[in-house]
Amino acid sequence: MSQRIYSNTEIQEKIAAAVKNLSDAEIDKFLKKSHSKTVFDINTPLFLKVPEHFTETEKTNAIKDEKGIIRWTWDYEFTRNGFVYAINTQWYARNDEYVQRWLQSLE
Repeated sequence: MSQRIYSNTEIQEKIAAAVKNLSDAEIDKFLKKSHSKTVFDINTPLFLKVPEHFTETEKTNAIKDEKGIIRWTWDYEFTRNGFVYAINTQWYARNDEYVQRWLQSLE
C-alpha cells in the first residue's frame, strides 16, 4: 500500500485554512457535486451550507446523505454571510494529488 500525501484530517485542515482567501462565488462552486468532482475527484460536494441559525440537531441531520451516512463534518466549519459551511469527510489516496494541486494553485 502506498503512502498517502495527506491524512483526511490534514486535507480538511488545509482546505479550511485555504478557503479564507476565496471569494464567496468560488466557495459556492464547491457546493456543487460536479465542480467538486472536477477539482478534487470526490463524489459529493466539498462543502455543505446551512443557515447560521440551524440548531445542533439540524446541523447533525444536515451532514448526512440521503442514506443517512455522514459525509461532512462541522469540525472545521466556517461562517460567511449568515451561513455555516461543513467540509467533506470522504477522502481517499486517489484524492491526495488533486488536493495538492489545488493548494499549490492558490499559492
